[in-house]
Amino acid sequence: MTGKLKEEKESGKISKSRFMQKASIVSVVLLLMLPQLMLHSQDLDYSQHYNNPTYYNPANVGLTMGLKARLNYRRQWTGLSGDYHSYSFSADVAERSLPGAGGIGIIANQSKAGMGVLKTNTFGVMPSVRIPISKNTIFQMGALASVVTQQLNWDNLVFSDQLDPRWGNIYETSFSGAARDKVVFPDFAFGGIFQFKGSDDLEGSLGAAVHHITTPNQSFFEVDAKLPRKYVYNLDFIITIREDQGYYSKRQGFKLNPGVMVQHQSSMMLYTLGMNIYMSHVYLGLWYRNQTLEYDEFSTFTAMGGINIPINEESRMKVMYSYEMNINAMHNFTGPSHEISLIFEFDDIGLINKSSGGGFMAPTRKRSNSPIECSPF
Repeated sequence: MTGKLKEEKESGKISKSRFMQKASIVSVVLLLMLPQLMLHSQDLDYSQHYNNPTYYNPANVGLTMGLKARLNYRRQWTGLSGDYHSYSFSADVAERSLPGAGGIGIIANQSKAGMGVLKTNTFGVMPSVRIPISKNTIFQMGALASVVTQQLNWDNLVFSDQLDPRWGNIYETSFSGAARDKVVFPDFAFGGIFQFKGSDDLEGSLGAAVHHITTPNQSFFEVDAKLPRKYVYNLDFIITIREDQGYYSKRQGFKLNPGVMVQHQSSMMLYTLGMNIYMSHVYLGLWYRNQTLEYDEFSTFTAMGGINIPINEESRMKVMYSYEMNINAMHNFTGPSHEISLIFEFDDIGLINKSSGGGFMAPTRKRSNSPIECSPF
């Protein structure tokens, strides 16, 4: 009899462990599904927004000379077993041979929540046009046309009528499921950006963008769940204290990059402000984010560190890591967030090389004399 009780006790522990794991998945999925059913959903946000600029504003496509490729990975809510994983890849190349051309780019995003219960994939194309205002000022516009696929894995979902208080998940559910387990819809965004250089030591940009212009329906059920428009505004400056003289020079560069970004979607307002520092090929940054500009509300601090690895005078690789922590103790149960960015920049690659008869991705032999064409940070 004692052995049987022990066996039942151990089995109960296993069931309880499985129950807690499943419950955490359900909680994450419900948090993601409720906005679709009742309110609205908000977009994923990256801590290193400055390392994923075309995600926030397609006008950044081809803003400076050359080819840029970016890979971003974010792991959010690490305190939950069903935490959130997101991946973003973007690449854009500038074009100055065609009048009015800014460049063209592509972007691919994927996010997974609740151990893969909810998966979202996005693939889009981003063209941009460029309007020179003066030698030191330009205005650029960009657009994003994308296809979004959302898929829900019902096999990993656990409903309340499946659970036994003692044995855990042992029953069949009576829930009939949603009308569909996959949603596909087109999505569009548009943005503009001013880039300016006030002096040799000061330059900056001011941008605005609107996402989900057509407010597509993203519901898995036979109801309307419109994805609300998102508005993004950003302002940042680059202050050069000392110019970089080359990788092997004893006189290394020193720059400051303060900035602020505001995002507005449905009833949510998200404010981000902070600064990055570049010194001797090392990046350091500290950013503060708050939903209402009140300290006791949802807010986070993000610390960033990275390195700039020159490949040659015209190419470089950047690796950056950021750690985001919640300030409000009420939200600490979700755990911190981690983010890694890998960036490749090739200043001597262009889309079309008309002067030498080259084609796509040909080396750019004729470089612009504009001081705002170089990658400054």
